[in-house]
Amino acid sequence: APDEPALDSDFTAGIIIGEVIGFDGGYYDITFDATVMRLDDVTTGLIGSTTIPVETYWEVSSGTWRVVQSIPGVIGVTGSGYLAVLHFHVVGSEGDSSAISLSDGSLYDTLAEEIAATWAGDSVVIAQALQGDVNNDGLIHSLDITTVERIIVGLDAPTAGADTNQDCTINVLDITRIERIIAGLD
Repeated sequence: APDEPALDSDFTAGIIIGEVIGFDGGYYDITFDATVMRLDDVTTGLIGSTTIPVETYWEVSSGTWRVVQSIPGVIGVTGSGYLAVLHFHVVGSEGDSSAISLSDGSLYDTLAEEIAATWAGDSVVIAQALQGDVNNDGLIHSLDITTVERIIVGLDAPTAGADTNQDCTINVLDITRIERIIAGLD
C-alpha cells in the first residue's frame, strides 16, 4: 500500500507471498479501520505466471473482510508473487491512519495439507495531496508533466497527486490539467 494516500483517493495494496511450494488455495481475513478507508474490490493475484483467482470475499464485520482463493484443478503453484490486489478508497480525513492486517488465514497445498505462513500487515496515513504535484516536491511545474508521462508508460509508480483531474485514471488528461494549472487557467 502507499504510505500516504490522498484524501478521497483510490489506492491498491498487494498481498505479497514469497517462496510458496505447491500452493492450491486458502483463505484469510483483511482488517482495517472502516472510518479511514473502504474496500471496493479484491482482484486476482499472480504467483510466477499462474493467475490466482479470487473465488469470493465478504464483509465479516465492519472493517474485516474474508477472502477465499483457489487454483482450478490440482496443479498447484510454486514461487513468489502476490495472492490478490485490494482496491481501497479513502473515506477518512487528513492525518487519519489505519493498519491493514492479515489474519485468521490458512493456505493449503495440492494434498490439502496446510502450508505454514507468517502473516504481516502494513499501514497508511491519509495525506492532503496537492493535485498536480506528481513528483511530491511541493511545487507544480514541468517536472510533474514528465513524471506523469513516466507513470503512463510504466517507468514510475503512481503518486497521490498524479490523478490531477481526479477521474481515477492517470493519462494524458492529467498532463493537460497540469499545463492549465501552470498557465494559471485552473
